[in-house]
Amino acid sequence: MVRILHTADWQIGKPYGRVRDPDNRARLRQARFDAVRGMAALVREHRIELVLIAGDLFDSPGPTTADVAQICSAIGALKVPALVIPGNHDHGAPGSLWHQGWFWKLASELAPNLEVLLKPEPILRAGLTVLPCPLLRQVDSTDPSAWVRGLDSSLLSHHPRVLLAHGSVQGFASDADADEENPAPSLNRLDLSALPDGLIDYVALGDWHGLKQVAAHAWYSGCPEQDRFPRGDDYRSGQVLIADVQRGCVPDVEVISTGQMRWHQISHRCSSGEDVQALQRLLARQLAARSGEDLLLLELDGQLNMADTRALTDLLEGLEARLLRLKLRNRLRTVADDVETTDLTRRSSDPLVARVAAVLQERSTSADDPEQQLLAQMALQELSNLCAVKH
Repeated sequence: MVRILHTADWQIGKPYGRVRDPDNRARLRQARFDAVRGMAALVREHRIELVLIAGDLFDSPGPTTADVAQICSAIGALKVPALVIPGNHDHGAPGSLWHQGWFWKLASELAPNLEVLLKPEPILRAGLTVLPCPLLRQVDSTDPSAWVRGLDSSLLSHHPRVLLAHGSVQGFASDADADEENPAPSLNRLDLSALPDGLIDYVALGDWHGLKQVAAHAWYSGCPEQDRFPRGDDYRSGQVLIADVQRGCVPDVEVISTGQMRWHQISHRCSSGEDVQALQRLLARQLAARSGEDLLLLELDGQLNMADTRALTDLLEGLEARLLRLKLRNRLRTVADDVETTDLTRRSSDPLVARVAAVLQERSTSADDPEQQLLAQMALQELSNLCAVKH
């Protein structure tokens, strides 16, 4: 039996371009280094014999020297052999990082235990036969694991066998599931069903950023620090896998949480001030007393009057200060109620406000173009806000 730590998709150097605040971007980037540094303790505690990194160690084929130096130091601290294959982000084409002399100099100094597998051929390390499927270009229309099908298994050793690959398993993670936070999988499609029965004891996969078991012996580890909003309630990220691999046996796999940042997704419908207060209570439960550790995708719909919209706006402003990122999908409509309409359109102390409010109110309900109605509603809300500040 060989005990391995399976991880993937570190994507060191990820820019987090959708996070507006540069300090928050820096926190998220640093969290990825911290997650890797934490693996050294796991290696010692669980007596790991081999670390397998299933692609995308870096976010691009040309990371900065500072990022390379930091991550090499973290890998060196693992103390056991660490094998990595190029993925689609850090592919192994000529001119990429893996072919640069300065990289190998840094790696030899800081991470002598690191081995980059650029050839699709079996190797024996720590009592384990590893069958690497490196990506030597960003997108490949052929199956990266196809070479394994032609192997003469009689020439392989009696040691446990692990396939190390990066790509999308056929029938899983289809393009239809993609969105702006969860890009479509690459064309690097892996057909695991075509592998000879009994040839492989464990398949260590990368590319999908969530935890997923796709066969009895095949797993996506997901990334060690979550980096995107979940697609659904069953999405799990921010972990590594520890697997006990034996020849001819189903592997024993343990999931170990490693992530520190929390990514939340909340959908909430508002139709009254009570709903705004309910949202505030829900957020308090989710965030507790934390600041600078959470990211939130908040989806709102429904309809509020102007006073309740102001209360919601105040809530969101305070919330954004505590979050690393607030991604807001706001489909709420603001419609003045009878009291608010009367207050604005019959302001004897300010006849100009009254006339403007009356025009906006009429357009918000009778304009032929729905977009014009929405603009009128928004303008009426701004006018109400100005009057509220003034008083």
